[in-house]
Amino acid sequence: MIDLTPVTTDIDILSEYLWLIGVAAIEEIESASGNTLRTCVGDSPLLILASIEKQFPDVLSNVVGIPRIVADTWRQFAEPTWVTTDLALVPAWLDAPDNCIPIFIEPLDTFGLGNHPTTILALQESLTHIADGSIVVDVGCGSGVLGIAVSLLRDSQVFVFDIADSAQHAVRINSERNGATKITWTPDWESVHAQVVLANILAPVLQELSTSIQQVLENDGLVVLSGMRTEQVDNVLNFYEQCVEISRSTLEGWTAVTLRKIS
Repeated sequence: MIDLTPVTTDIDILSEYLWLIGVAAIEEIESASGNTLRTCVGDSPLLILASIEKQFPDVLSNVVGIPRIVADTWRQFAEPTWVTTDLALVPAWLDAPDNCIPIFIEPLDTFGLGNHPTTILALQESLTHIADGSIVVDVGCGSGVLGIAVSLLRDSQVFVFDIADSAQHAVRINSERNGATKITWTPDWESVHAQVVLANILAPVLQELSTSIQQVLENDGLVVLSGMRTEQVDNVLNFYEQCVEISRSTLEGWTAVTLRKIS
């Protein structure tokens, strides 16, 4: 969770921007020193905070911790998420459903259980287009859902990175749990020469990282972009001028797009 307190920016304008980048909910907290907006911005709060601070330099921001006893109450309601008819993302503390290929996920503090439409869409697009044995970079990897699934199901070497402090530990736990031995954490993902880049991040960050993502890709390589509300897609794709779209899919107002680099 993050708290955002505008100094000169109109709070309604800030609120509209948060809805635009795809937050799920906003709470307005009133105080004598000025109203604050509290929201959750997904798996990579520091990346999103950087985008907000760039757009609104006067806004005061603060990452809000949630007590573990409160944060973990959702676990009792968790259930497997079906990605395809035979692939399920399974909370690590549950048994796998019958007749499925399970990917077990422990999110820790990354909120990366794999049940959000953006993750489902990104994984469906990835499994449709990624060739066996590809070299893959997963930017904003969270708990490692996409990278682990692609590594196991497409026999790919996957380099993963996320700015969230807890992501590296979560990826290590989940890689070991699933027997994924071709996962490599790298703080220098921009130096990798990749055949595929996976980026399941909110729209403003997809725009900001567009140059780096395209530089990492080999010619004819693929990039899977997710984290976009459907109405944001065209604006994001304007930043990927070296690529052409080869497919897209939509679920519950979110869209994932697969692009191919042509120059």
